[in-house]
Amino acid sequence: MSEEIRLVIWDLDETFWHGTLTEGGISYSDEHHNIVVELAKRGIMSSICSKNDPDSVQRILQEKGIWDYFVFPSIDWSPKGGRVSEIIRRIQLRPETVLFIDDNPHNLQEVLSVNPAIQVADEHVIPHLLVDARMMGKDDTVLSRLKHYKILESRDEEKETFSTIEGFLKESNIKVEIIYDVENHLDRAIELINRTNQLNFTKQRLPENQQEARDILLSQIKQAFRYSGLVRVSDKFGDYGIVGFYSLVSVNRISYFEHFCFSCRILGMGIEQWVYQSLDRPDLHVQGKVISDVNSPAHIDWINQEGRDAATETTTHKKSIYIRGGCHAAGLAHYLKQGRNHVVEEQNFCRDGVGIRIDHSQLFRDAIYGLTDERLEWISQLGYRREDFKTQFNDMTFDVYVLNFSVDALYATYSYQDNVIRYPFPECRSIMTENFSREEYHDQNKFLDDIFRNAASGDFHYHSPDPSYFENCLKDILSRIPEGAFLFILLGGEKFLNRENELETVLTHIPFNQKIIELITQRKNSFPLQLDDYVRDKSDQTDREHFGRMVYYRIYKAITDIVSSGTTPTPKSTHDAQPATVMLHEA
Repeated sequence: MSEEIRLVIWDLDETFWHGTLTEGGISYSDEHHNIVVELAKRGIMSSICSKNDPDSVQRILQEKGIWDYFVFPSIDWSPKGGRVSEIIRRIQLRPETVLFIDDNPHNLQEVLSVNPAIQVADEHVIPHLLVDARMMGKDDTVLSRLKHYKILESRDEEKETFSTIEGFLKESNIKVEIIYDVENHLDRAIELINRTNQLNFTKQRLPENQQEARDILLSQIKQAFRYSGLVRVSDKFGDYGIVGFYSLVSVNRISYFEHFCFSCRILGMGIEQWVYQSLDRPDLHVQGKVISDVNSPAHIDWINQEGRDAATETTTHKKSIYIRGGCHAAGLAHYLKQGRNHVVEEQNFCRDGVGIRIDHSQLFRDAIYGLTDERLEWISQLGYRREDFKTQFNDMTFDVYVLNFSVDALYATYSYQDNVIRYPFPECRSIMTENFSREEYHDQNKFLDDIFRNAASGDFHYHSPDPSYFENCLKDILSRIPEGAFLFILLGGEKFLNRENELETVLTHIPFNQKIIELITQRKNSFPLQLDDYVRDKSDQTDREHFGRMVYYRIYKAITDIVSSGTTPTPKSTHDAQPATVMLHEA
């Protein structure tokens, strides 16, 4: 079965109109005129490949008000095979989606010989075009698709005047905006996932049933550790609209794309490479054939990131940033890293199936100040290695520091013999608050089982989460952060909107949060950020300790505002409103 048609290339003489322009005149066809207009309203473009005088043709079609409905017209006296190829190349479509109409059998065969995959027909097909199953298209009465291709046409014409493509791109003033509010653009995201092909790198399609597709995509983008964005592009020639979508899974230092797709209308602008690079080159398992290499080593310096607060975000983009923490820091880092020159991110990671909690204040303190061999010897019995204490914190003075110590309030620690220094088990499960120094505990994971045995040996002492101990560690950490730098510490959530939409208080974080507030509020450019303040409804919080991506995006926006202005914005918290009536919206 033939593919749906996205472009019709018209011959003119004895095809679009009756008669031959250079041989006694023509009889204009209003019926064919109306077909071109109707096709445009369905999102199906029209072009021209005619052996004629270009000025005469343009004058006639302009007088009829139809000239601007044709994109990339080719009007001269040269053979048509190569010219049709050039139209398809310039409009960036696959030949399989193009229909060439000509009354001359020789022209049809010539075009086929050069473009074997193209669909061709003689003039007798024209009366049936609007009822042809290949020509149904989709509603586009506002002619948005035609407008986009006219922009592409103008851009392509100017490109020919430049000696290098890089020079043209730098003069084009290309701007990219990443839209994180995917929920309000679900249909466009679905269209990109299901309809793009040449620049769809993962080809993970959704059901054709629109409601099923919406339900599946919505459930995907709301999952924890998933970060999604729509890509909007404009340049000096016009606004291309939303032309890309990505959905990225990132957990335990592993990141990969489930969706990474773009409209071919931005082919050659470097957009897909720029987005890939700005996301720090996650794993991308390319499915099928694509016509772009996102791993191109080219340095893309002709794209500017835009947004609602472009000036504010640009100020932050110039800052060097150090981020350290667990899930909260990881969620925030996704947004802070994009478009920035120097961001250091240090997160928890897995080894032998066990999470290594470098977000605990004691591990961070030791990473900064260093470990003695004696201490390393006994903490190795808890599963730690010297490389777990490597950090880039000391490598340079950063402009912005973002830290998160929620784990200190959640898990017990152990000291060795009479040593007062305490460490948590390298794992993030609720059982780690239990006292395993009293009895042996067996786990299916040998790594953990060995640690439990060591804890039960009698050499280790159990300590429940201790705000005062945390305070001492934090003091040592803060003393190494430059006074002039911006410091943000994410506070553990103190409230939780449960399944019954009732507000619960989470007591564990409160004394630890208070210690943070007491220590940093007297410091210049230091800000505690309460996660609760950025929750809009219960979908923003998956459990007591994990939040949805939009919470981290709102915090990211708050940080950029603070760094730009030096003042703290007033957050809008669901917890201060009636939970059942609050709707999700961007901060």
